[in-house]
Amino acid sequence: MEHDHGEPTPVFAVRTGELARPESVVAFDTLADDYTTTADGQVLVGFLLAAAEESSLDPGVIHVRTRDGRNVSGPHRPEAPGQASSFTIATLSPGSGYDVTLRSQRGTTGAYQLSAFLAGDANSDFQVNQDDLVAIDALAGTAYGDPTYSPWADADRNGKINAADRQVAGKNLGAATRLRLDVANPLDEPLPADALTLDGLSPQGFNAVSAPAAFALAGAEFHDDPAEAKLTVNGHAVPADRISLTPSRVTTSGALVNGRNTIAFTGVDSIGRPLYHTTTVWAGVNNLRVDVVDQTGAPVTDEVTVRVSLTDDQDVHTETTTSTGRATFANVPSRTVLVKATASGNRLGTVGLHAGQGSVRVTLLSFGQASSIANNDFSQGAAGWDIGSAPVSIAPHVEGIPGSAGVSAQAAPDETRAEEPPMAPAKAEESDGTPDALAIVDNDLTLSTTVEGEQAISRTFTTEPEVTAIRIRYRFITSEVPGGYFGSQYNDYFRVALRSQQGGGANAEANSMNGLGLGEFHYGSGATGWRDLTLPVDQDGDTIQVDLGVANVGDGAYDSQVVVDFVEEVRDQISPTLAWNNTQGGLDLTYTVENGELEQAGRIDVYWANGPGHANRLGAPVFSHEVPAGTAEGSHGPVRIAGNLLAGDPAGVTHLVATSSPSRVGAVADVRVNFGPNANAGAVRAATIDIIKDSQRAAGQAAVTISSTARTPADQARAMFQNLTNAARPIATNVQNQLDLYAAAGDAVVNVFVAQTQGLNRQQILANGGAIRAAMEQEINNQGPQNVSRHCADPNVVNVADIGAGAFTAAGGALFVNAIRPRVTRFLDERASNNCYHIEVQ
Repeated sequence: MEHDHGEPTPVFAVRTGELARPESVVAFDTLADDYTTTADGQVLVGFLLAAAEESSLDPGVIHVRTRDGRNVSGPHRPEAPGQASSFTIATLSPGSGYDVTLRSQRGTTGAYQLSAFLAGDANSDFQVNQDDLVAIDALAGTAYGDPTYSPWADADRNGKINAADRQVAGKNLGAATRLRLDVANPLDEPLPADALTLDGLSPQGFNAVSAPAAFALAGAEFHDDPAEAKLTVNGHAVPADRISLTPSRVTTSGALVNGRNTIAFTGVDSIGRPLYHTTTVWAGVNNLRVDVVDQTGAPVTDEVTVRVSLTDDQDVHTETTTSTGRATFANVPSRTVLVKATASGNRLGTVGLHAGQGSVRVTLLSFGQASSIANNDFSQGAAGWDIGSAPVSIAPHVEGIPGSAGVSAQAAPDETRAEEPPMAPAKAEESDGTPDALAIVDNDLTLSTTVEGEQAISRTFTTEPEVTAIRIRYRFITSEVPGGYFGSQYNDYFRVALRSQQGGGANAEANSMNGLGLGEFHYGSGATGWRDLTLPVDQDGDTIQVDLGVANVGDGAYDSQVVVDFVEEVRDQISPTLAWNNTQGGLDLTYTVENGELEQAGRIDVYWANGPGHANRLGAPVFSHEVPAGTAEGSHGPVRIAGNLLAGDPAGVTHLVATSSPSRVGAVADVRVNFGPNANAGAVRAATIDIIKDSQRAAGQAAVTISSTARTPADQARAMFQNLTNAARPIATNVQNQLDLYAAAGDAVVNVFVAQTQGLNRQQILANGGAIRAAMEQEINNQGPQNVSRHCADPNVVNVADIGAGAFTAAGGALFVNAIRPRVTRFLDERASNNCYHIEVQ
């Protein structure tokens, strides 16, 4: 039965026929596999006998008996409220066969319909549980004729909802059935999450601009009307004559541009389900040659891994290995890219460039000679740093936003621009007065650009035993931001890298103005906030190399800088980690104490964050855990962080981080909401997503998939037309099935179909399908789309979403339901019928 159209119905079986005499017998068999029983091995089934439309039958008493004649039906109600019908409840043992005797009153005869449903299934989810008791309690005191009266909550069908109905449902607790009527709205049978895929293009790689964009559909077929398939690229519609259609593929060629391509597909499948898919791919026209050389300039001929990444989005990349010192990459977009080369011995080389240059040389750096000068805090100026001729300056530390870069905002640039004066290091008096909270010496090192291209410096030093990590604190400043060049080809970049010779590890950030996003910058100064990198090192002593670089891209105007606050040698003992707990809900915090028992008491704070690092923290801690001095070396926990502490996340959250110090951080990705191929993500408000995410955190559920959202009246009309013309049954049978399926508003739409098709055969109906569907769509609008299906409600008024229940554990699902139910306007547990949770938010 249609679960959300008007009044939901739990009917799972229907028998129709003609009562030609005052009594007739109908067979009703119960297969054990079709039911879940109550604790005593039985199921209470309600039987409702109703006269068919325009039938003269007056239904009478219903008797349900075993095949050996034992009566299993309860009290009879020959006059059920609201219609010409009678009612009884039978106690059935699944696996047995029964005879249902139907009688009429006053000798009447005529067509009938016998419906079977679980007694007490008040919320129509084909199971009886505590939710049904809650629903009955909520409607207690209402009676037939009241606007909120529900016949399914009136379990004994006496016209009043009261304690007697709760008692019936209580006796049937645990009962469930997997049976459904043969007819179902195809819109309520969503395709799997991976049914609609982008084929032939890589969202993570570089694509040829000539490559075809194809969407493949598995488990269903595309609608055969080409007008139903619509493609846009970067918001521009692809002409219909450039789209080819087969049952399993929709393809277009020549639609990609050099750069970012946001491809959006909307369509329907052959049974009327809407289809949505939006993805971003990058395409290019450039061949980029990369030459890898050593520090003498000679080609590196042992194996090197070379990776080319977009600075706009470093997840988009291509990678290869070479033993010739040269690699060539095709289809690189005309954007700033980062080229990273790595080889044995922890050798590293990084350089950025605009791909249109066509070639680049990367110098693979080994470890330099370690300096004996202890100057990680710049208290001795630039001593101990290998700066060559790079423009480096030392100035007193500025903790807050530095002075303006001195360039006024302007409109988006054209291909040329005037030179700007070089940037100057920030001045101490321009600090916001924030004290030296980290107790680090208060000098900063600034590495600046000059002409077009990169400036780079490095430092190599050794650590003492018991140092567990190296941390560098830095910020990026670019006059491109106040200059108004964000998003353009003038995409200045920076790189910061830490490498450990004995430990063998590396940690680096290489990013650009566009890659960071405008929200990372203070607009007036072009400065980011302070950023951190941390690298674990060999605790017996290690050799560390720090590499810094910053570059002008596109031309030598509008300089940029990397400013380093300090390089810190860390001796922390506490190392935290976080993980979602999908059985108890919330997060599990665990931690390790290293290098013997804990010498000083510590504390682990958990924050919202917009990335996995210490510098990504947002706001105050959401949870803190004290670790007392003397805590033994080794692993500890888990400490559970209750899910109800994890609601109300600030904007921009992508992670939660646990930190015992700026250099010891454990991160976990925040929960995420995915959308299936039948779900229109654009129809779900951000506030609704927040409710879902808060409930996921309460359940410890890392990811969920929304399988269905808002549908248009056209979608609804198409699906109903499809069912009404189903070739497996006569049209008249289809009409009756649809009338059984819908409430009054849906029935009005079915009746429009009947009127439009009067005197037509199936072939003629299909030939006139467009006009008939249009009339049905008009009636849906006349009735109010939300009255035909809640999924047709205006998403600006009511957000409707079906959330796949299969992702949850049993315990996690219960936690999710308990968290989300109070925050939504309407909740339906549809696991039995559609394997989902249905929510509505006004």
